[in-house]
Amino acid sequence: MEKYKRQEVSPVEEENERDENYQTANPNIDRSRTKDNYHIINPRKSYIEAINKRLAQLELKRKIRSDAIYMNSFVITSGGEFFDTLSLEEQWLFFNECTKFFFNKYGRENVISAVVHMDETTPHLHLNIVPINDGRLSSKSLFDRRKLAQLQTELWEQVGKKYGLKRGKYGSAAKHVSVAEHRAKKIIEEAEQRGAEIDGQTEKKKTELADLTQTIDAVTEAANKPIPKKKKDVESEIKALRTKTAMQEREIQIRGRDQHDLYTQLQEAKSTESRKETAYKIVTDMMSAYPDEFDALLKKSRDKKAGCGQSSFRKNSGSWSK
Repeated sequence: MEKYKRQEVSPVEEENERDENYQTANPNIDRSRTKDNYHIINPRKSYIEAINKRLAQLELKRKIRSDAIYMNSFVITSGGEFFDTLSLEEQWLFFNECTKFFFNKYGRENVISAVVHMDETTPHLHLNIVPINDGRLSSKSLFDRRKLAQLQTELWEQVGKKYGLKRGKYGSAAKHVSVAEHRAKKIIEEAEQRGAEIDGQTEKKKTELADLTQTIDAVTEAANKPIPKKKKDVESEIKALRTKTAMQEREIQIRGRDQHDLYTQLQEAKSTESRKETAYKIVTDMMSAYPDEFDALLKKSRDKKAGCGQSSFRKNSGSWSK
């Protein structure tokens, strides 16, 4: 069972009443099967509207506290092997009986919704109620530890037993990960992953900055290098710079020419392919429009080639014979 304050009700409704477009971090939800979910009790209003309507019917003597529990949610399910033995109709009967049990125990007027989820690992019923006891909103008086244990026993005795289910161990310390805990875990995992990505990007930027700093230092060092005083040394340095510049310009020219040649070859290849496609279209159009004439022309061409193949050259006379 989960307890929800007023501001927490709408997110629960969004998860319970989801459709195929529902976005979630829960990997157990298969949205292709969400269409198979169904209601035992279909809410006519939003959860919070239904709660407000029910509270308006009470003669409350004091204002509801801001931290009050407005809704209690139960998840009724069993192991997957249990549902494997039941048909879909039998599953519906099981969940329907569970819902009627809550009607009888807590009042039909206090049940907001009952929806069965078929799009996760195991079918389960989400049943949401307004915790009203003795005419007041009081989750604590309805669902303390002792009463929850009693609730489990009664549900087993009135519903579970006839389906062959066994009562869970009393005082079991088994831990079940709630939807909220699962979401919190996913948020932490995503935050850690994002942190790792940011660290990787930071290291990359550091490397790029170090390379840029080295380049700036090299340029600054070259700029601050003293100009030679001797004319001979100045001429040597100018020649070296001219040689380096000429080599760089030549490299740029070669690269430009290579790129131009590649572009020209590409255009020629495209043009050749286009001509082939045009010729193919002309031939196919001729075959469709003049099939008999085309067959005759094709036969004539083949006969001519066959005749040429039978020709031989007389070496002694230097003349052709057939």
